[in-house]
Amino acid sequence: MRRLLVDYLSHCADTVARVEGQQPVQEQHLWIAGVRMTLRIAGATLAEAILPALAHLLEDEGKAVGRDTLAQPATANITLHLWDGAVTGIKPPRPPFTPDDYRRYGQRAVVHDAGRSLMHAPTSGQLFAYDRANRQGYFWITDAGRFSIYERAAPVQTLFHWALQEFGWQIVHAAAVGNASSGVLLIGSTGAGKSTTALSCLAQDGLHFLSDDKCLVRLEPEPQAFALFSSAKIKGDMLPRLPHFRPLLAGWDDNYKAEKGLVFLHPTYASTMVTSFPVKALLLPKVAHRTEAAIRLAAPGDVFRQLGPSTVIWLPGAEAENYRFTAEMTRRLPCYRIELASDPQANVDAIRRLLEALE
Repeated sequence: MRRLLVDYLSHCADTVARVEGQQPVQEQHLWIAGVRMTLRIAGATLAEAILPALAHLLEDEGKAVGRDTLAQPATANITLHLWDGAVTGIKPPRPPFTPDDYRRYGQRAVVHDAGRSLMHAPTSGQLFAYDRANRQGYFWITDAGRFSIYERAAPVQTLFHWALQEFGWQIVHAAAVGNASSGVLLIGSTGAGKSTTALSCLAQDGLHFLSDDKCLVRLEPEPQAFALFSSAKIKGDMLPRLPHFRPLLAGWDDNYKAEKGLVFLHPTYASTMVTSFPVKALLLPKVAHRTEAAIRLAAPGDVFRQLGPSTVIWLPGAEAENYRFTAEMTRRLPCYRIELASDPQANVDAIRRLLEALE
């Protein structure tokens, strides 16, 4: 399989050369936790689907947004080649999988060796490949018009995960709130209140918003979170309580009971968003409609049972590694439950007081 991966990635590079030789390519530069990443995008529809969630990381007139917030070397350069099959008419080579390989969530097939990774998701018409030796990644989709709101909220997250592992970062399924000096991760399934609590920080005083659903986390030299995406998904029943997000709705998914809408938060809420902070605690929220929020210690195992499985679903092929990472995170950080109040400001105040106590 190692030889097959080497050959396959070579074929991917050749295919990208054909694409970029025949189609206009939009080039964008991001700064992600001190790492400079270049996106080479073939297809306007694909660019429109990918870039809004990453707008807070785009290079702006030579100034690297978020570059100085973390001590990662700015000399690291990663290039991701992304192309839309519907526009270019060019497909990647056939992946080296058998029918039995398509067994993971979403019928995805994944393979890794020490320096290369490959994932094929035929049901969504997507392919991801990454070569760590030369820091080159590849993404193809049959038709970028098929992107769901979930893929637009966290575009090509598999490639970001593979590329940034070299620097100690992992994608974690969590909301995150805090300030430049400290913050917490909110962990839980749909309906637990993590998104509502995080999004309320955009309109309440005391804390800033880092993520609604997924963020980057590293454990060394200290637990740290970084805002990879500036997007949020809002359930339909949340809009009456958060009406200020209605003008930002950029898509809607009414195929599921959750009925979620997609919003992009940058630049509208840039002043109340934070790019990174040291993580001081993990919180399991619960909607309790209390007058005042209540925070109590939680068993690390309870937090891990929520965090581990909900993260690995989105990162197939990295299950064991991610379970180890999230288990270590729950061992190293204080774990709490928060019973949420009806008043969003009361929840923000309770989390702020917890962070002050942990300083």
